[in-house]
Amino acid sequence: MTYRISDDCVACGACAKKCPENAIEGEIKVGFEIDPIVCMECGTCFNTCKRGAIIDPAGNRSPQKNKNNSKAIIDKEICAGCKTCFMNCPMEAITIIKKGLFSGTYCYINTDLCSGCGTCTENCITGAAVLG
Repeated sequence: MTYRISDDCVACGACAKKCPENAIEGEIKVGFEIDPIVCMECGTCFNTCKRGAIIDPAGNRSPQKNKNNSKAIIDKEICAGCKTCFMNCPMEAITIIKKGLFSGTYCYINTDLCSGCGTCTENCITGAAVLG
C-alpha cells in the first residue's frame, strides 16, 4: 500500500507542488489523489501537509501542524507589500490593499477563502503572515 490522501484534505495543492515524482494529481479547491504506480513512497507529501491529511503505508496520519485549523492573518504594519504570499496562495484568498496615495500596499487575507494551509506563512519574507 502507498501513501493516500484522506477526506481531511483542503485541496491546497502543497503536497502536489512538493512531490518530486509528480505522483499527486488534482485541482486546487477540488481535490487531489496520489497515483500509487508513480508514487515512490519518499514521504515528501507526508511531511509537507500541514492539515494531517496524508496517510502513510502503515496507516499513520501526517503530523497536523495547524492543530487549531486556524486561518492565516497578515499584520499590515510589518507587511512589505511584496505580494509573495499573494502569488503563492493556492486558495486565492489574498488581496492587495493600497495603503494610501503615496504609502504603498499591504496584503489582506479573506478568512472565508483561507484553508489554513500555511503557504503564505512559509513564503512571507517579513513574518507578517501567521496562522492565527
